[in-house]
Amino acid sequence: MERLDERPRIRDDLTVVELDGEAVIYDEVSGDFHRLNPTATLVFSLLDGSATLEELARDLSKAYAMKDEDVIAQVRELASQLAASHLLVGTEPGLFAEADGDDGA
Repeated sequence: MERLDERPRIRDDLTVVELDGEAVIYDEVSGDFHRLNPTATLVFSLLDGSATLEELARDLSKAYAMKDEDVIAQVRELASQLAASHLLVGTEPGLFAEADGDDGA
């Protein structure tokens, strides 16, 4: 479960290119490529360490007129997947997963 003070941030050493609204991420350390859909790209771009996942999700839910709970669950799942891929700074894989143990991977 997310710590209340957790403010995830994407790693500075990733190469990120946006093509047609989708991000392609290259992790030189692992040699892995990742592709994000447009919604995940938007959330990924907001992970700058300035806000908690809950704060980001609330802002997104207001902007897109969606239920807070739905957006929070989706943002946590994405953050869990990004953490499991070691794309975030200061996070542990599974940190953002729901209490049922599903890490979203």
